[in-house]
Amino acid sequence: MASHDQSYRTGEAKGQAQEKTNQMLDQGRETADAVKGHAKESKDRTGSYLSEKTDQARDKASGAAHSAQQSKDQTGSYLSDKAGQAKNKAGETAEYTKEKAQDSKDQTGGYLSEKANQAKNMAGQTAGATREKAGATAQWAGDTANAGMEKTAGVLQATGEQVRNIAMGAADAVKHTLGMGGNNEDPTKNRD
Repeated sequence: MASHDQSYRTGEAKGQAQEKTNQMLDQGRETADAVKGHAKESKDRTGSYLSEKTDQARDKASGAAHSAQQSKDQTGSYLSDKAGQAKNKAGETAEYTKEKAQDSKDQTGGYLSEKANQAKNMAGQTAGATREKAGATAQWAGDTANAGMEKTAGVLQATGEQVRNIAMGAADAVKHTLGMGGNNEDPTKNRD
């Protein structure tokens, strides 16, 4: 019954983590769409250089989204690690976007400077919110995983001992059957 309750709690925790991850991904997509719209206006005025840099930023954001998608499928400490990585990736992406916005501003002048500042501020705000949410999700997932691991540690240790003893008995029986056992004892006898 405890295993059923634990499975239920694990499923519930996974569902909640998935919900939070989907919310973060939706916000990231909305931000990416907004930045993409501003980038298109800038691209029309500045040429292919800004288009290339926007594509690179989108690829990095896609990579961060892919990392977040992978992390939601894991539980326990793995989920916590992946959430931390996604948080770092989002920070790197925001920093990259800020740097590229500054480069674009320096190259195009007044009009583009205004648009780049708007995009940079939006990206910074979104990155901050994403970092906070990713941190909260990682903390929650870690706490949930630790609680589950503490409850199942004894059961898993006992099961591991039983499996090890069974495997050793089977190996001894095969050795004895093949005449490689080195003694005349019956390995199927109880080892206790």
